[in-house]
Amino acid sequence: MADTDWMKLNVKRKPTKPTRWLLLSFLAGSLVVGFSMATPTWGQDTPTQSAPAKSSDEPKDDDPSMAKTSDNEGESVAPPGDHRIESGATTGDGAGATTAEDAISERVGLDALSAAQLEPLREPKDPTSYGRWVLLPALLTIILAILTRQVVPALVVGVTIASYMLLPCLAAANTYAQSGKLVGGFRLAAEHYVLGAIADDDHIKIMVFTLVIGFMVGVIGRNGGTRGMVRLVAGKSSSPRRCALTAWLAGLFVFFDDYANSMIVGPTMQPVFDRVKLSRAKLAYIVDSTAAPVASLALIGTWVGAEIGYIQDGLDAVAAKGAALLDSQGNVITGMQAFLGSIPYRFYPILALFLVFLIALTGRDFGPMKRSERKILSKIDPDPSAESSETASKRATATWWLGLAPVFLLVVSTIWVLVATGLSAEGTATAMSAVAPDGSSTWAAHSWWERAGTVVSNADSYIAIFYGAVFSAIAAVLLTMISRVCSVRDAVDAGLEGMSRMFPAVVILILAWSLSAVLQDLKLGEVAVTQLRSLDFQAMWLPLAVFICAAIVSFATGTSWGTMGILCPLTVMIAVELAVELEPARALGIFYASVGSVLAGAVFGDHCSPISDTTVLSSIASGCRHEEHVWTQIPYALVAAIAGMGLGDVACSVYGQPWYYGLGAGALFLLLVVFVLGRRPVPSFELADAGP
Repeated sequence: MADTDWMKLNVKRKPTKPTRWLLLSFLAGSLVVGFSMATPTWGQDTPTQSAPAKSSDEPKDDDPSMAKTSDNEGESVAPPGDHRIESGATTGDGAGATTAEDAISERVGLDALSAAQLEPLREPKDPTSYGRWVLLPALLTIILAILTRQVVPALVVGVTIASYMLLPCLAAANTYAQSGKLVGGFRLAAEHYVLGAIADDDHIKIMVFTLVIGFMVGVIGRNGGTRGMVRLVAGKSSSPRRCALTAWLAGLFVFFDDYANSMIVGPTMQPVFDRVKLSRAKLAYIVDSTAAPVASLALIGTWVGAEIGYIQDGLDAVAAKGAALLDSQGNVITGMQAFLGSIPYRFYPILALFLVFLIALTGRDFGPMKRSERKILSKIDPDPSAESSETASKRATATWWLGLAPVFLLVVSTIWVLVATGLSAEGTATAMSAVAPDGSSTWAAHSWWERAGTVVSNADSYIAIFYGAVFSAIAAVLLTMISRVCSVRDAVDAGLEGMSRMFPAVVILILAWSLSAVLQDLKLGEVAVTQLRSLDFQAMWLPLAVFICAAIVSFATGTSWGTMGILCPLTVMIAVELAVELEPARALGIFYASVGSVLAGAVFGDHCSPISDTTVLSSIASGCRHEEHVWTQIPYALVAAIAGMGLGDVACSVYGQPWYYGLGAGALFLLLVVFVLGRRPVPSFELADAGP
């Protein structure tokens, strides 16, 4: 091999000047677009509405949003905790109350302003007036991430542009609005959204348990527990198929919460995948595909309560209009019945799980994933963290229980705290004390799994995973001390090193939360609802339309729970309205399919979105670069979505086939795709000097 060829294999190239200019030009152009869209276009027909607020109060994806400062109609809103923002018809109660004009004048020191000059200041722009342009920040973020393969700058651009777009929607008395167009948008992005994402209680718990799990992984890597688990799981063979199927089964086992799924399965299987030369991109795909899809289908878990609640909200709205949907026995359908009836029609999560099984079983890959597998087989660009962990663990004897015990404690303590917080929750107490008209307890009349589902759905999953991580990290250190395989100092140093590897992903997580919050405040969901209502289609097309709409919203916002909260009640109402003209059996099938589609579409968009917290956590837990995880996973998710829409929604809702026809046809389609497009990866040293 020539010297120049050797240098190509060992010297990392710096970004070329065209790439740098492309990034800088894209950034500058995006900021100009955002700034220009931030210019108020006040007019006579501009409606006076409150500034953005979250449309639903979901337990997860609870990003900081704009909260009302009072209940009077037409008042603007302020970021939570920001008492400097004041607006409204009056600034006080009773006699002596100052008007909005007086308050604004006093605030900005413009006492001489005339009523005509103050008129525009009283009418903040309605975010929904942007229409489809609310998708701009999300689209720019995704395009920039694809072009540069760098998520952090793309997210920064997205948050900044969205904040500039939101600036005209704030009242004139708002502190950020008073800072001017150029400074105000930047301050809104940095102070309200980025710092707000960091300060959120649930977000703090996620960041802490992510870092603590990184500490635990570092400790068991140093004391030999990691190597011991690899030998226990992989055995004497080095079968990639066995390890991939083990990861898939582990993802099905941890069904009660998507966050817990990612943070338990990922760190556990990471060294095993390194041992059998499976890429961490493949692990991240398996972890991500068995997190939200499994949790959304589980009858017991942290998702079921929210899903049933969103469905029931829609049914209550239908009942308020004097209408109702009856089942085959003539009884009014409840939220629980609709949830259970929709499960067979959730084609995407079911087919996505089946596709993971096929990929693991056959060892075939296609798209960017095949490239990642070829690189790992060629031993090109090995993961530095994997090397350092393996090198450090050679100084300690491989002992499987030093690694398995902390992981087992992580699972057990998470479940225990989930049950404890669920039992002490107000919702569970209300359900347990409910009494039927005849005086009997309604709690005792429920089945065991319904009672268990009520307890877990009311639990605090953030606290549960937080304490599970803390207990497992403490156990890892204590077991190291007891076994004396290494010094406590070495173990702690290794733990801190493991935490440091988590920091880049935590930055991505913070920016993803920020973008999700600002897009919700731009009322992207409400715009999607308006577009969906404006469409004039027959009832049989509703499931497909709802799936596409939910996928777009969840992909752009990175939140499945927020998407379900916005679209699920609306979908229930529209489905009931359109089903009136259908025969009962057909109407019930369309209703279940529509509910299943909105829940499945929310999972699909969240599964693919680079700004989704579950996607970021899967990258963190698997030790995979976030850009690579998103890029390698999207083709698989799209194939499963196409199968679900074409052979599921269309076949069952449009052509009236039973749900099992749709699942069967979708499974056969995925099998055909895997064997036609998929190939078993082989080593290729030509990829040595290729980019990631």
